[in-house]
Amino acid sequence: MKKYRLEIIIFIVDAICMILELVASRVLSPYFGSSNLVWTSVIGIILLSSSIGNYLGGIIADKKNVNNNLKIILAISAISIFIIPIYQTNIISIITRTTTNIKIGAIFSTLFLFFIPSLFIGAVTPIILKLKINDLDSAGKTTGKITAISTIGGIIGTFLGGFLLIPNFGSIQILFVLSILILLLIPIVDFKINWESGIAIGICILILIVFIKYSIDSNKIYSEQVLEGSNKNAVSYDTQYGRVLIYNGTLNGEPVRILNIDSGYESATFINEDKCNELVFDYTKKYDIMFKSNIEIKDTLLIGGAGYSYPKYFISHFENKNIDVVEIDGKITEIAKKYFFLDKLIKDYNLEQNHRLNLITEDGRTYLNNNSKKYDAIMNDAFSGSSPAKTLTTVEAVQNIKKSLNENGLYLTNIISSLEGKNSKFIKAEIKTLKQVFKNVYVVPCNDLNDVDLVQNNMVIATDDILNIEDTYEINLSDEDIVITDDYCPVDTLIPEE
Repeated sequence: MKKYRLEIIIFIVDAICMILELVASRVLSPYFGSSNLVWTSVIGIILLSSSIGNYLGGIIADKKNVNNNLKIILAISAISIFIIPIYQTNIISIITRTTTNIKIGAIFSTLFLFFIPSLFIGAVTPIILKLKINDLDSAGKTTGKITAISTIGGIIGTFLGGFLLIPNFGSIQILFVLSILILLLIPIVDFKINWESGIAIGICILILIVFIKYSIDSNKIYSEQVLEGSNKNAVSYDTQYGRVLIYNGTLNGEPVRILNIDSGYESATFINEDKCNELVFDYTKKYDIMFKSNIEIKDTLLIGGAGYSYPKYFISHFENKNIDVVEIDGKITEIAKKYFFLDKLIKDYNLEQNHRLNLITEDGRTYLNNNSKKYDAIMNDAFSGSSPAKTLTTVEAVQNIKKSLNENGLYLTNIISSLEGKNSKFIKAEIKTLKQVFKNVYVVPCNDLNDVDLVQNNMVIATDDILNIEDTYEINLSDEDIVITDDYCPVDTLIPEE
């Protein structure tokens, strides 16, 4: 093992680097979402810091006492990762108060939180190479081997972080584990483990256990407080698709429970069980427009379950009608059962026996691609934070939606946009896209019909039927408005930034 100590270090360090990059997106998501803009900021800043680290590491590698310098770099890397959870909230809060621009906010947040640890991690590779290269004749072979090991470490870190760590552990827990893991690499540098290093390793492991236990216990306490109706704390979960926050508050003087995913309000419910099946947000009431059509609405599909507010309302208010709900994140459905009274609805309306509500854990686009069932109405409320599910905005997706509808069936989608002006690009592009497939498209503003510059929820209804709907707004399209396709889907640049 001593012979391969440097290979072990570079493998683990590069795995940590990739896990850190994945965690960075989760740390930022409650404030800026998880759109391509955020990912671009995270990847760009970490690549920049790593490249600077590579350069500085090369300079350090040519100095004396290389082993000691490597130990110092690993120690600084560990400390800089360890303190991220301590000041991340304060740093990001200051940045969000300073700017409302998502790109600027995400770049500076990544810069302040992750630049230093990524820089020192980047300095490790050239130092390892210097220690491994014994003669010029084998330099190429040695460089190739170290590069391959570091790449494999990055691959393992990516899969480990994305598939195992992030869905099952909080970002704070993961950051603490990464910092302790780097500290444990220090004795491996020269493989001299004495009683001092043994005590240090023991302390690191003890600290790790304490912090993990504290984090788990705190979340359990917060969960109990939220379920009891307390406004004191929020409970958080990390899933494969986003950072989830659940907390209690008030709306129009009434206690409500809110589901927040990647900086966006995904859903809410009244805490009072007598009203738990009523709709909190006004825009969700606009889905009832489907009942003004000329066909009987019986079988419906909702893409995007979140807190299952509309399915609860639909089942409890419309007898003998059925709704299928496609939710990409199975953990979100479990959260809805526990915190948003979905389990109560299933029990109260005997849904496991009569199958009026069908819960489907699948990507919405994938479901539509393979679906053979016909619906009278399809509703789309799939968002990641405040960003719509891009794969459902394209003309190809709309074609699949129409294939899943009965004759003159309706497609209803919630679009956050202004009606005119600079923040209306997305709704105009989506209307133009819908008109490639459906004969008629109607727009119903959910807040203010007269303030055309207001960014608000808008219910957009597409159908081949002719509807008589009040309070619609006629949006005039131009040649500059695009048709969104699978090949060209610039949704992140079209949606409002504020």
